[in-house]
Amino acid sequence: MSTLAGSIVDSGQIRALVVEAVAASAELMARPAVAEQWAQPSALEGMSVGALAAHLVRAAGSTVAYLDRTPVAAQPTDVLLTPITYFHAAVTSPIHEQIMDVSARESAVGHAAIAAKCAQLVIDLEVRLSDEPQDRLVAALGDRFLTLDDFCRTRMIEVLLHLDDLAVSTGETRPETDPAGAAIVIDISVGVARLLHGDWNVLYALARAERSSDEPVFPAF
Repeated sequence: MSTLAGSIVDSGQIRALVVEAVAASAELMARPAVAEQWAQPSALEGMSVGALAAHLVRAAGSTVAYLDRTPVAAQPTDVLLTPITYFHAAVTSPIHEQIMDVSARESAVGHAAIAAKCAQLVIDLEVRLSDEPQDRLVAALGDRFLTLDDFCRTRMIEVLLHLDDLAVSTGETRPETDPAGAAIVIDISVGVARLLHGDWNVLYALARAERSSDEPVFPAF
């Protein structure tokens, strides 16, 4: 299944969008309101503000971690994942409770440390993503591969949605980011819904609600 946003954003643009999104997250994370509410519940059930911030940093940082563990000459043994098939596999995996536990533990180092880690990650990503070739692959979800640029597209969902979660959780204004990033998030979300529910159920949900089935199509995640 192809993605519309993916077709209009080239390699340099998608990598720049990731850096921009993480930079916006670092700016928000450094605000006093985030520090003051670090231990308070976030907009995501079961996560404190601190755990949400730690999860955002881990999700963004996995780009570097996956690059480090994937040899440059790695050869896939299966069809490459797309952002849509990646998230379809991820949302059906029973890892969400583990994610909450890990995020809570990592947030224990405190606001200053996590905010500093996010700021450093902006620098690391800018350097690392500019150095990687256009055809670079990364291993994710075990031994499945996807292109680095498609993995960057998955990071747009993780970073932008959690950036908004963090802003809502603390009553802060969400930093502005390039609209192309939100377009990618919409594109992938609709793609996942198409995969889960079929094209006509998605069309009904978007344009003919009276014909929709009892099973909700959105949210896709």
